[in-house]
Amino acid sequence: MLPGGDGSLPTFYRRLLDEFAALGATTEVMERDIDRLRRGPEGACFDFVHNGNIRRRQALNLGPAYLGRFHYVDPMGIFFESSIAGMPFRPETIPRDKAAAFVALLREQWVVTRQSRHDQPATRESFGRGHIAVFLQDWSDPVERSRFMDGLQMVETVLSETRGRRVVVKPHPRNFGLETAEICARLAERHPDVCVTDANLHDILAGAAVSVSISSSVALEGMLHGVPAILFGLSDLHHCAVTVRQASDWPAALDQAIARDWPFEAFLFWFLRRQNVWAARPFLPRVLDRMAAQGADFAALGIGRP
Repeated sequence: MLPGGDGSLPTFYRRLLDEFAALGATTEVMERDIDRLRRGPEGACFDFVHNGNIRRRQALNLGPAYLGRFHYVDPMGIFFESSIAGMPFRPETIPRDKAAAFVALLREQWVVTRQSRHDQPATRESFGRGHIAVFLQDWSDPVERSRFMDGLQMVETVLSETRGRRVVVKPHPRNFGLETAEICARLAERHPDVCVTDANLHDILAGAAVSVSISSSVALEGMLHGVPAILFGLSDLHHCAVTVRQASDWPAALDQAIARDWPFEAFLFWFLRRQNVWAARPFLPRVLDRMAAQGADFAALGIGRP
């Protein structure tokens, strides 16, 4: 099955294929055995692997980088397995004016319009200010491999010390499975004061003190609201967040997240604009540079670099 899930290709992938074809390359979309992919390149081919973690020459991994139109083109993987996870983030090296302009554009696109990577209700709701916003993700392969505890343990850890703050919990809009059902049932039985809602995430984030998730795109969207992120899993967003590895870490993590002056604009610019590919701008030169770093033989591929 191709990346679209119904045999279709995401827009960015189609554009990438068209760009390569225009340069003279022969392209093909196919399913490949993961062990065969990992063993090594086959001839002069260069592999772009959807949602992959292939780490070798002549290969790059593709995937959505949390917000729409931003994409991983990465030599190690996506999300917590990306090369970004191990890179140093130095906010003092980011031009403030460029970062501010970039983030203002993102806020216009996502916050003002109340849009997200996944569909959100149009109805407006108010949750006041100062609450702990918890976002569930339920089970999936990347979440399972990245998290330090399951969703129920995460919620119970948060409820063990709230510093007197209200807790608002939002299930994932597209992944409501057995884990989420168990959490909602437990909350209804033991914590009826906790607000469980499917409201628009921007309404929840608008007045939140912190966002809490395993490692959700909501952490990044929260930064657009100036909301600190607390993560209960491995993530390539860790540079601008607090990570909880065990339940005993939680109270200090909450205090630290609220007290720190976070460099949100610098991080968003560094992560999205510098480390990932923005499809709203010409992206082919950056992709070709990354291919070259991975040992691409452009002549053998039939590609004439512009």
